[in-house]
Amino acid sequence: MLESADIIRQLSSSDTTEVREAAFAAAENRVEEAVPALAGLLRSSNLGVQEAADMALRKIGGGRAVAAVIPLLRSDEAPVRNLSMDLLRALGGQDLPAVIKLLHDDDPDIRIFASDILGACDNPMAVAPLCEAMLKDPEVNVRYQAAVSLGELGRPEAVRCLNQALADEEWVQYSVIEALAKIRDDTSVGALVSAMHKSSDLVASMIAEALGEMGN
Repeated sequence: MLESADIIRQLSSSDTTEVREAAFAAAENRVEEAVPALAGLLRSSNLGVQEAADMALRKIGGGRAVAAVIPLLRSDEAPVRNLSMDLLRALGGQDLPAVIKLLHDDDPDIRIFASDILGACDNPMAVAPLCEAMLKDPEVNVRYQAAVSLGELGRPEAVRCLNQALADEEWVQYSVIEALAKIRDDTSVGALVSAMHKSSDLVASMIAEALGEMGN
């Protein structure tokens, strides 16, 4: 059996077979000290190494893994960004404050990513920061994604802010209506009906469909 120090050393090997073996050992033994090296391997051009590092980080988990993966959201390589996003959807709930902090990042893309990740965390603590992003963020795509994520969370406490967001521009209205249809809270009926009279024909038809899905 590989010791922790051997695992970390082997993760830097030029032999991809050895690297994968070390990643599997790190996962099996939950070697937290290997997390930074494993996160670095997500940038590898070798798919097998990437997959082994991904699996190990999921198995080890915890705040250390979340902190190590977050910087990869800024990678110039789309596959690395996508891989880190997928990992953080699975692990982000293990350090929710670190993900919530990203909602205040200067880069709107990072705020969109954070909104997306929070929608997968299945934690009611994500509702308030997502509501704030949906109602106050200056970037329309952040507001759109925040509404989508509130729908994914499906928490009734999100209904009040979703009702307010029905007054936003059409692009955001789409995701708000879909979110309200998923949550199916009766307190949204009045807000949806009121918004219907002020909306475009397309949005009004979406509202009608949503009310039908809600059984109203």
